Amino acid sequence: MTSTANTIDCRMLCACGCAYGIDDDGNYSALSPYTEGVGWDSAHPPVPIVAGDANINACLVGVNADDGIIVAFRGTMPPVPVTLTSILDWWQDIIDSKPRTEPHVPGKVHCGFADAVETLWQPLINRVNALRALYPEKRVYLTGHSKGGPMATISAARMHFDPAINLGSATVFTFASPHPGDSEFTGGFPVASIPVTRYENHLDIVPLVPPTDDFIEVVEKIPLIGDLFKKAAGWDYAALGTRLFIDENFDVLSNKPDVTPAEFARIALRVMASHDGLVEVVMAHLNTCHHGYMSGTCPNGICS
Repeated sequence: MTSTANTIDCRMLCACGCAYGIDDDGNYSALSPYTEGVGWDSAHPPVPIVAGDANINACLVGVNADDGIIVAFRGTMPPVPVTLTSILDWWQDIIDSKPRTEPHVPGKVHCGFADAVETLWQPLINRVNALRALYPEKRVYLTGHSKGGPMATISAARMHFDPAINLGSATVFTFASPHPGDSEFTGGFPVASIPVTRYENHLDIVPLVPPTDDFIEVVEKIPLIGDLFKKAAGWDYAALGTRLFIDENFDVLSNKPDVTPAEFARIALRVMASHDGLVEVVMAHLNTCHHGYMSGTCPNGICS
C-alpha cells in the first residue's frame, strides 16, 4: 500500500496528480497512488473548484499534516491521439497569448493563465481562508503541473501584492510550467517571502515557452513550428524560480545549465523529424507514474 511521500517535492507533485481527478462537472475522484502520496487530512478532504467555459479551469484545495494548506491547479495533458497538428494546436494555446498587466502585480503576465486564475479566484480565496481559520499555523502551498504551474505563480503573486489579502507565509512548486509572465514580473516576484521551485524534464518543450527572442531566432525557419513561435516575438517572457532539471536517467540536477537556443532547436527538429520523435517529446511532459517528472521527483515509494 502506498504511503505518504517522504519529500515535500513529491507530495506537491502528487497533489498535482490529484487535481487531474476533477472532472468537467466539478466532481472529484481520488486518484491512487497520488492521493496517498499527499496524505490529505481526512477530517477536511480536498475540495474541487471549477470555472470557465465547460469548467476548463480547476483546482483542488485541501490540507495535509506534513506541509499545510495546498492549492493544486489542474493542468492540461497533451491531446490524444498524438499528431503533429494536434500538438501544434496545443502549443499554440500556450504560446499565442500576449502578456498583460494584472492589478497590484509587477510587470505583465500571460493573459490566458491570468484569465484562468480569475475565473477561480473568489471561491479559491474563500476556501483558503476557511482552512486558514482552522489551521492558522499552517503554511500555504501552491502547486501545478503544465498550465497549473503559471496559475500557481500568478495566484501567489496576486495573494502577496493585493492589500486586501493577508496571505501569510507561502511556497510555490511548479512542474512543466510554461513561462508565467515577462521579465519584469519574474524579477519583481517576491521569491524571498514566497520561494518558487520549478521542475523541468529532459526533452519537455513546454517549460521553454512562450519562447524568448533568442530562441525564436534559431527556430523561425523550421516549418510550422517557426511560424507558431514567431507569434511571441518581443513579449519578453521569462521563467520563474529555482530550477531543478530531471535528466534522461531521472536524476534531479540543481546545477544543470539552462537549455540553450541550439538545444531548443534540436528538440523542435526532433518533433518534426518523425512521429516517434514527436511522441518522445510529448511523453516528456507527462506527470504520471513511470514518466520523467514522477520518476525524478518521486523515485521511491509512490509508483509500483
